Amino acid sequence: MAQVVTKDNKVAVERPEPKVRYQFTCTAADGSLIGKFSSLEEVWASTRYMHITDCQVTYVGSGPLVLTPEETAAVNAAVAAGGPAGQVSELCLRIVRACTRTDPRNLAASLAAFGVPVVKGALTLAPLAPQAILLTRWLKTSVAG
Repeated sequence: MAQVVTKDNKVAVERPEPKVRYQFTCTAADGSLIGKFSSLEEVWASTRYMHITDCQVTYVGSGPLVLTPEETAAVNAAVAAGGPAGQVSELCLRIVRACTRTDPRNLAASLAAFGVPVVKGALTLAPLAPQAILLTRWLKTSVAG
C-alpha cells in the first residue's frame, strides 16, 4: 500500500540553497577588512560587527536586480518619503547598505547623507536590524528639526 504524505507528517523537506544576491564588504575604522558577507543576517551575526564602520554593498545576483516583496515595500516607503522613483535598483542598494552598520562616530552625518527616504526604507526592510533604534532616533530628530 502506498504511503500518503500529508502536510501534518513530520518529514523534513529539503529547501534549495538561497541564491546569493548581494556581497557586503565590511571594513573597520582603520580600513582593514572585517569580512565579506552574502546577507544582512551574516553582517549582523559577525563576531566583529561592533567594529564595522563601513559596508559597501554590491548586487551579485544572476541577471538584473529583481526586488523581493520586502525590498519593494522598502523602496515604496522611501519613494513615498520623497526618494527618487526612477532609480529603483540604486535606491534599493542604498537602503540595504543603510541596514548594515553606520560608524557611530559620524552617525548623524552618514544618515543625513543617506537621507530621510533611505532611512525610512531601511526601517521598512529591516525593522529589527541591530542599528534600527539609532535610525529611528535619528529620524525623530531630523524630521522634528
